[in-house]
Amino acid sequence: MNNITLISASYNTPDITECMLKSFINLHPNTKVLISENSSDDKTKIFLDANKIPYIKNENGLHSPSVDLLINSVQTKYALLVDTDVIFLRKLDIIFEKFKEIDATIMGEIVGDRGGKRLHKRVNPWHCFIDVEKIKQNNIKFHDEIRLKSRDEVRYDVGCSFFEDIRKHKLRIAEFNGEGNYYKHFEGMSWRVNKFKKDGMDGDIDNNINDTHNNEGLYQFGMYVHKLFSKQTEEIKKIEINYNE
Repeated sequence: MNNITLISASYNTPDITECMLKSFINLHPNTKVLISENSSDDKTKIFLDANKIPYIKNENGLHSPSVDLLINSVQTKYALLVDTDVIFLRKLDIIFEKFKEIDATIMGEIVGDRGGKRLHKRVNPWHCFIDVEKIKQNNIKFHDEIRLKSRDEVRYDVGCSFFEDIRKHKLRIAEFNGEGNYYKHFEGMSWRVNKFKKDGMDGDIDNNINDTHNNEGLYQFGMYVHKLFSKQTEEIKKIEINYNE
């Protein structure tokens, strides 16, 4: 895929980030990559440096504003935004060509309410194509702290304000759900496990790097997903990658 950059924000998940990148680069060897390296330690940085993968050092950066940092730094016209807990299953060349053909500004799975919460619509931010050029031309930001922190009846999750502003500018939004066919998303294992503090306060992990959650059920589910991830990525971990920017 040409004129596109894979972008992702990584935080203290070296094995997860490694598997995502290996699965992507193995299928798309000549596609640009850019990581926002938000970790509080050097474990992920060691892997990125060893494989000459470009990254922005953004210690303890939050996920949502890190996406703006990435979008602003991308030099290609397009970006593919993914979470680090995505594993690629098939080449995306045909899907990318369709995205360009229909002249959409963003393309991914469009969702709304979930987890018992009423949410504004968004394109799932863990796998979506973005026309970076149009986003910059219209000065659209991915992160809006005021809306994300609002506690209205219908709430803004990560990516909701981005979707809303793209729609306000009358830019085209296209739907594509490649889950299970083009990629597998091992959703939330990182924050469900790494942000769990049994006797701690239930905070807002999207807005404060130091906040935690105290939901035992979320933690146990995260551990279950992590076991699935470890089992299903055994072969991916063996891949030797050769990143060519």
